[in-house]
Amino acid sequence: MSTNAMKPDALKPELLTVGELFSHGNVYTVPIYQRNYAWRAAQIEQLISDIQDAAMGHESSYFLGNLVVTPRAKPNDFEVIDGQQRLTTLYLLLSFLEHDGTHPYDRHKGRLQYESRARASEALRRVGQASYRDGRQVQDSLTEEDGGIHEGFNIIHQTIETKFRDPVSRGQFAEFLRFKVTVVRASLPPTTDLNRYFEIMNTRGQQLLQVDIVKARLMSKLPDAERAGFAWIWDACADMDTYVQMSLARGDTGLRSTIFGDDWCWLVPTDFNALLRMRSQFDASTSTFAAVAALSLEGALQKYAQAHVQESSVDEGNERFRSTIEFPVFLLHVLKVKNGQGDENEGQLDDKHLIASFTNAMPTDHEAQWVRDFAFTLLKCRNLFDAFILKRQFTTSTDSEEGDWSLQRLKKNTSSATPGYVHTFRTDTATDEPDTATHDALLLQSMLRITYTSPRTMHWITQTLQWLVRQEKPGTITSAGLVDLLQNYARAKVKSAFFDTKEPSDEQPNAHPQGFGIARIVFTYLDYLLLDEATKKDFKFQFRTSIEHFYPQHPDKEQSGADVTDKKLHLLGNLALVSVGANSKFSNSFPKAKAENFKDTIAQQSPKLRQMADIALRDGWGDAQVQAHHNAMLTTLQNALGPHLNMRD
Repeated sequence: MSTNAMKPDALKPELLTVGELFSHGNVYTVPIYQRNYAWRAAQIEQLISDIQDAAMGHESSYFLGNLVVTPRAKPNDFEVIDGQQRLTTLYLLLSFLEHDGTHPYDRHKGRLQYESRARASEALRRVGQASYRDGRQVQDSLTEEDGGIHEGFNIIHQTIETKFRDPVSRGQFAEFLRFKVTVVRASLPPTTDLNRYFEIMNTRGQQLLQVDIVKARLMSKLPDAERAGFAWIWDACADMDTYVQMSLARGDTGLRSTIFGDDWCWLVPTDFNALLRMRSQFDASTSTFAAVAALSLEGALQKYAQAHVQESSVDEGNERFRSTIEFPVFLLHVLKVKNGQGDENEGQLDDKHLIASFTNAMPTDHEAQWVRDFAFTLLKCRNLFDAFILKRQFTTSTDSEEGDWSLQRLKKNTSSATPGYVHTFRTDTATDEPDTATHDALLLQSMLRITYTSPRTMHWITQTLQWLVRQEKPGTITSAGLVDLLQNYARAKVKSAFFDTKEPSDEQPNAHPQGFGIARIVFTYLDYLLLDEATKKDFKFQFRTSIEHFYPQHPDKEQSGADVTDKKLHLLGNLALVSVGANSKFSNSFPKAKAENFKDTIAQQSPKLRQMADIALRDGWGDAQVQAHHNAMLTTLQNALGPHLNMRD
């Protein structure tokens, strides 16, 4: 790269609204070396929630981030260097809002394309058609390359339908998106050496994160003699993919036994000072514990800015685990536990507000004691989190690249001073399969995990931690108690989403939500309820984001089959939650064809879908079957919710 190309003044930054981004003849091309569109539910829902929060908070604008481009041959024609995932998502958002009828804006049409990927560009074009609603029109030509575009559009469709049920709020969101959401478009000179640019971008110094600033501020409230102890606890808890017994006493089995008992299971000390006294019994001269104590606050900030992510250590066992959430979000869960907050305000689990959350929570007096109490609550919650909240586990026998769902706790092997991992509600060495009690809790947690994909919506983790902390002794916690807690959470969510939220009309004055207005928890909890003891053992919840119309919205007229009228098409009885891959396979086929041709896919997807397929094979699939299955599902939910249906929130 030339010297001039790297100078700041060689860039041409422009602050543009989303509307301006796609106006004035601007065209954006995603080059072939860029990866495919890969944003999924977590990222898309987070983006929409962030914009919604800003709009509802009456903020004057919301800055979304940077888009790095370089000019092409024609005026206003740009090649996308960095930011194509966000740009594509904005394009899909505008496409949906245009067809939804609340905001007829079409200046973005044709303004985004993929170089040498005809099918991807075609998918973008087709979601720009007024007739496109659920992605069916492109199923016959979709490949893996552009399946992500179809999935992204469907996620946007379902998210908007869920968050904005009335045209007014949807129109306000669309207006804010177009005129108040801004992006800095930075244009690199055409002569830029892009290989050098990416090298510099990937090796530049890391910025100070909010989590680093919070750590330093909390440390500053403590006496110098206690700062090292705080940093020791914090750093151990920050290593989310290692059980805290290992990270807190790394390589020191004596310290581990002192802090977590002879079996290494549960935290022994009852407060911050007691923990530090235990730690002081051991030689810290070779540990980071002693080194941190010598740092000033300014020095700590500099150190954390350079190494804010601690590398996970290699466990002394063979298993490797991955946490369901990142450390900044875990901190927010712990903050809610300490403050006894039971509401489900998404902003309280938004790590963008980490500094503000701690600033607002800390009292103006007795700050040092508050920090001590928080540090100990953090460690206690990590100990409970590791044992009672699901993780992903990766072993040599793991089939999926995403790992297997795991609910295990650490327990010292009796034959040697090494860690072992046992299923949470089993006392002996873990076998390949969880015991019945553990598996039921694992099913419910994995159900909630695949339902609430955004970290901001995982309030079930907060409520579970709050309940766990209240138990007198962790070793006496029963599977029945945990399962009952998780069941009650799911029941309350289903009640709120399906039975308390009415969409009245002249024809159906007491109608439940329909179509994309049905929340995911309704589908996933039904799938849980429909599992019998035999199928529970083998069933695993997987991420599913597409609402499948079993009788399609746009049926293939060349096939034959019973008709489902518009009045029944969007009932719960005609719907199931499936993965995007399954949605693509089913295409516009009639129910009987789906049931005959995709037996294995259906069996893996959803117990509800399996029931629907069995009915279609036996009786066909028309209005009568849809209504009968709908009524059966309502009865199943009503029986499960029981007294909850009569309770007021």
